[in-house]
Amino acid sequence: MTENTALKEKSRGSGIWVFNIVLLAGLIVLYVLHFMAKDEFQPQEIQQAPATKEASGPRIAFIDSDMLMEQYEMVPEMVKAFETSTRAKEVQIRNKQNEFEEKVSDFQSRLQGGNISMEIAQITEQQLMKEQQDLMSLRDELSDQLAREEFEMNLQLLEIVSQFLEEYNRSRQYDMIFNYQQGTNIFVANQVYDITPEVVELLNQEYRLRKPNKK
Repeated sequence: MTENTALKEKSRGSGIWVFNIVLLAGLIVLYVLHFMAKDEFQPQEIQQAPATKEASGPRIAFIDSDMLMEQYEMVPEMVKAFETSTRAKEVQIRNKQNEFEEKVSDFQSRLQGGNISMEIAQITEQQLMKEQQDLMSLRDELSDQLAREEFEMNLQLLEIVSQFLEEYNRSRQYDMIFNYQQGTNIFVANQVYDITPEVVELLNQEYRLRKPNKK
């Protein structure tokens, strides 16, 4: 496996599925205050999903994080930026790899043709070994950079959604907002408690307002 293929394989797992793992992973319960509507952001009224009756226990709701990742308009923009960074690093390591392979091929041709002394051959071989080590170090460094970028991107998304939910819940006053995702500890969720459509719509409205206008 070539060095650039290794990097590509390592980064291939990156992308939107990572958000599903990290986003809202710790968002099991939110205890928050009343919602304070901002003058500059007054989204249209969306019918609120009913919560449990006051007499029956705490008011609960849940968010389907898979649906949130599919429909939140900011996610594709973040993924696109991450993929751009990934491709740039792949090109960088591929160019270095090609350059190294050309040097190795040239060295082997000169060695087999007897156009190089033993002393020069030994020096060249040591140089090529050093370049190979540098290439491997660069590959690891770029992979680590991608991992950090991925983590920071997930963290940013988590913070945005968490802060939004704090504001959102000021008026809704749910006692608990759960994260629902297939394969987690919650096997069945009554759709009457699903607030995902409303949350996604409000998140998208907020994102459109603060998104830079593209000319």
